[in-house]
Amino acid sequence: MLSRTKHIVLFLLLSTTLTAAYGQSSNHSIYEHLIAPKSQMEHIDTLCSGSMKGRAMGTEGNALARDYIIDKFMEYGVRKRGILYEQDFICKGKKGVNIIGEIESAEAGGDYIIICAHYDHLGEIDSRIYPGADDNASGVAAMLELAKVFGKMKNAGMGVKSNLIFIAFDGKEAGLAGSRHFAGRLKIHPKRIKCVLNIDQIGTASSPPHGNREYILVMGIDAVQKWMKERLELCNSLSDLNLDIDYTYYGSKKFYDIFYRMSDHYPFTSLAIPSLLFTCGIDSNTYKVTDTPDKIDYNVLTKRIRLIYRFIFSIAN
Repeated sequence: MLSRTKHIVLFLLLSTTLTAAYGQSSNHSIYEHLIAPKSQMEHIDTLCSGSMKGRAMGTEGNALARDYIIDKFMEYGVRKRGILYEQDFICKGKKGVNIIGEIESAEAGGDYIIICAHYDHLGEIDSRIYPGADDNASGVAAMLELAKVFGKMKNAGMGVKSNLIFIAFDGKEAGLAGSRHFAGRLKIHPKRIKCVLNIDQIGTASSPPHGNREYILVMGIDAVQKWMKERLELCNSLSDLNLDIDYTYYGSKKFYDIFYRMSDHYPFTSLAIPSLLFTCGIDSNTYKVTDTPDKIDYNVLTKRIRLIYRFIFSIAN
């Protein structure tokens, strides 16, 4: 009975805290509803278009994808961190380019939250194009949706208290080259970074861990403070999203450890920066020419992005 009472008290306390955070923006739900399938479809269709030819690092198609993301950053009010949006690096003789922008905090001296997704993919192999719709046009679409919402909030004078850094990483398919380059030259003290939120393959619903297609896999939860996990679950339940959140990667520690090391949050873990990966897992189309926009489940993708939006809003205030 005592444990149940403590659980109820904790839930009420968290509910009050989250409500107070939302109260800083009385119209937060209006912004949330800007996260919609139409714009997600625009992003994914564009990134998977024939002209971008799978967006392999160092290719013309990759450069076209980069231009598209920068244009959207400018449209959404995501500012440059320095002179340029681009951060160049060299990997195996090829030039890669990270795209970095920021929405500054509403108050001076705020901490930082990094929201990232890689935009490169396999490109063209043996005259066959690998579009990479789920991997990772879906993650870029999610990041851009979040940038749009928080950019509009900032422009309306209702920005959050944390600085939000948005990064589209290049070179993920080249051994995490882009994120390793960025983390190795980090110009922010690691202790000022509240969390890294990496979005990688988030658009399909064909691999549910418990049979419920409306799910999301969240990896790295043990590395963040306990209150962040509680906040994530509260955002899920209070907003009536009710996604099935799985923290175990299908209950396999072996595959969890492998998959967790394969994406762009991982270089930050060596700096002791709390890092979460949001994903839908791999499926039968991953790394195949059949990873096309028609495989995306926009209803579930929208719910997943809205959950991440609520979570960022709650931890950034």
